[in-house]
Amino acid sequence: MPSKNPKADLGTNGGEWLFRQGELVLGPVSAQKLVEKLFHGELSGGSEVKLLGDGHFVRLSEVEFFKLHLAKAEAKLRVDGIAQAEKAARKKRRQLRMAIVASLAVIFATGAAAAARWLAIHRPWSNVDELAGISVEPPTIALAQPRGSDDLVDYPGPGGLRTQRKALDRTRAVGAKADRGSKGQEEPDGLKTGQFDRESINATVAARQKTLYSCIGEEVRRRPGLNAKIPIEFVIGNDGKVNKLWIDHPTFKEGSLQECLLRELQKWSFKAYPGEQATVGFSFKVGKGG
Repeated sequence: MPSKNPKADLGTNGGEWLFRQGELVLGPVSAQKLVEKLFHGELSGGSEVKLLGDGHFVRLSEVEFFKLHLAKAEAKLRVDGIAQAEKAARKKRRQLRMAIVASLAVIFATGAAAAARWLAIHRPWSNVDELAGISVEPPTIALAQPRGSDDLVDYPGPGGLRTQRKALDRTRAVGAKADRGSKGQEEPDGLKTGQFDRESINATVAARQKTLYSCIGEEVRRRPGLNAKIPIEFVIGNDGKVNKLWIDHPTFKEGSLQECLLRELQKWSFKAYPGEQATVGFSFKVGKGG
């Protein structure tokens, strides 16, 4: 059985040592090399060592020469372990912050792209001049009349367009009579005037008509160089909501423009009223020759 205090001069160089790693016996190495391995965590107090030429292997912690070095090495490894844990925790927190920032950036970019697309389509800042010369005529308010194929009549328009109706003339005539009469009264020719509030309707149209410019603007962008007069007419139901829309232009009677205008008009709110329904008509002019 080897001595725990080998005969070598441990106070100077510590002698030459063999050590085990698993089934392997390695060495000889100096005592200083074993101490380095302790501080690097390659050996521990339970590692088996033997002074070259002296007896059997013993645990490193049983050799007096290595006890102080072992204590210092274990203390250093504990401190290093705490530092590594803190470093790993800081790295994890940093990665989490980066992930949050990246997620917010993606959300912001997605929102910005959607907002840019909406602005590009609707252009809420646009005015009449910016929307390719779009302007609108004052509205005409009258009693709604039945519409059918008999109401249509051709007339030469700009570029050969034939777009007007007899009914529009008749409803405007009724509207003129409604201007002269009181609400709900009979005219001498037997025509009954509407009980709707014309001033309120005019005020709503004046306040909301610019919401329709985006629809016209979209059509202008779909048809560069568009030059036309586009008459529209819509009916205000007794509940104060728009329930019908006509576009008196052969190109736009159906399709994207008609759908967009109706969708916007149905967001308008007028005063509810009894009696015959009111119709509102006005025209958009697009381009210099509209």
